[in-house]
Amino acid sequence: MPKNIRRIRVARNSSHVFGWVLTLLGLTPIIVVLLNAWTSGVSFLDLSALYDFLWTNRFNIGFGIGFELVYAIIAGAAIALIGVLLLARKREQIEELTVTTEDLTVTLECTVCKNRWKEHFQKEQLQSMGFPQNRTISRRKCLACGRFTRPKIIRI
Repeated sequence: MPKNIRRIRVARNSSHVFGWVLTLLGLTPIIVVLLNAWTSGVSFLDLSALYDFLWTNRFNIGFGIGFELVYAIIAGAAIALIGVLLLARKREQIEELTVTTEDLTVTLECTVCKNRWKEHFQKEQLQSMGFPQNRTISRRKCLACGRFTRPKIIRI
């Protein structure tokens, strides 16, 4: 009995979109803080003035809760780094599933003209049709008489 091997490939690409979202969410607070520093007149070339600006100014969320701007930069950099690492990963994850099936050569007989011919079936396909209790299969066109009949399985 010859064996037929089929390969099924499933591809997924969800981490790529999630990586872009995290990268953009991480860059947003960094850009907002740097624009706030630039509009306040802090030069980016003067690192001590930028350092003082980040540690002295606070960002208030509400209800008296706030944090220094340097923490927004650190959190944004961490989120952007995670996003870039997700983008750097292999873009699609492929699962490969190998299915081994047995092919059988079946001799069929037309119920009208008694013509015989051979067809190939998978063992599982024959079992799903009710073989060996059911010895007739679904409609086929006979090659000799040209009629659609339900041929009988003569032998395997």
